Amino acid sequence: MASESRLPWIIFVVLVALILIPLAVWRVGEARRPVLRDVRIVTATDADPVFREGVRRVGPGDGLSIAAAVLISRPGGSDTWLAPVEQLVIDGAAVDHVAGGEWPEDDRVLRVFWFTVEGAYLGGDLTAENAEKLLAQRTYLAPEMGRGLLAKTVPEAHNDDQINLGDELLPVAGGTIRLYAKVEIAEKADAIAAEQAVTSLGVGDVDDPAFATIRMAAEFPQPVSQALGELFRLPGFEPQPSATLDWNDITLSTRGMSFTEMVDARFVASSRTFASVALTGESDMDPADLATLGRVSLDAGGELRRSGRPLAWGDDVEPGDLLDDRGQLIVLLADDGDGLLSRADRVAVCWRRPPVETILDQAIRDDAVSFELLRHGP
Repeated sequence: MASESRLPWIIFVVLVALILIPLAVWRVGEARRPVLRDVRIVTATDADPVFREGVRRVGPGDGLSIAAAVLISRPGGSDTWLAPVEQLVIDGAAVDHVAGGEWPEDDRVLRVFWFTVEGAYLGGDLTAENAEKLLAQRTYLAPEMGRGLLAKTVPEAHNDDQINLGDELLPVAGGTIRLYAKVEIAEKADAIAAEQAVTSLGVGDVDDPAFATIRMAAEFPQPVSQALGELFRLPGFEPQPSATLDWNDITLSTRGMSFTEMVDARFVASSRTFASVALTGESDMDPADLATLGRVSLDAGGELRRSGRPLAWGDDVEPGDLLDDRGQLIVLLADDGDGLLSRADRVAVCWRRPPVETILDQAIRDDAVSFELLRHGP
């Protein structure tokens, strides 16, 4: 009788054990899983193959690679960096790392969501009153970069996806790019929920020296500076002075930098600073260094003439000369092949919109009548 009364208790204990032992084993296993601690965006070029954080300057034609390095912790073990690169520098020092891109668990996958950080507004007139709004930055998903730790490609600009910047845009292999990444660990690549997630420095950290910023120069006809390429993909504003503030000071209260300092940091551009970088490599060219070469007018047929005569490339105009139309400065780059300054010639311009390389016909404002021809000199 006593043995019969103990039987239910024995069955109960066995059932509880059957439940608790697997649960305990599962908990021990979960507690021993690697933990995602940190992610850093790192870049390298063909000329400098060491992947590191922060600002990366890329020369014309230099191959660029973008990757994310993740820090993994194991309970009772040391932290380990994982990155699909050969040479890795974090916080200014070379680090040992696992060279790969796969998460070290068969039942978990690693996925990366890449974003660009770009100006929320493309351009316009900038005043002290609207500066805080117009200078805002935001993230844009960049699916073309893939989902791996090694980005598939350099991202496109995304803040202009719904805007037509012109019908005759010419490609420029340059520009300033800022990046943000979110790394997740999930049970499946297409799982909605993530088991773990970490993010890189975000929109609020764009002034941090470690923020992933790529400044790509571009090739232009001499003497136009290669640094001009770094201004592409940036918003183009025309800073407006007030009764109490010079045009260069209207961003001080909002960003703690003058407008030219913001150009130097590659956040914005304007027609004046764009032309300055084109001709000197710097944003603060002295207007007194520009010589006036005469007035260029549009004749009845829309062709450009000075004193009634066409202007010849090499004699009357050269690469780097400027056409000034009421403050809009058009940088002349190259002839279209006919030897004369014409509407089909190649130019670069930044006027209340991001910089573009295009043809002169697209850069001329609809109500333009004439231009001042300017040349930079010593």
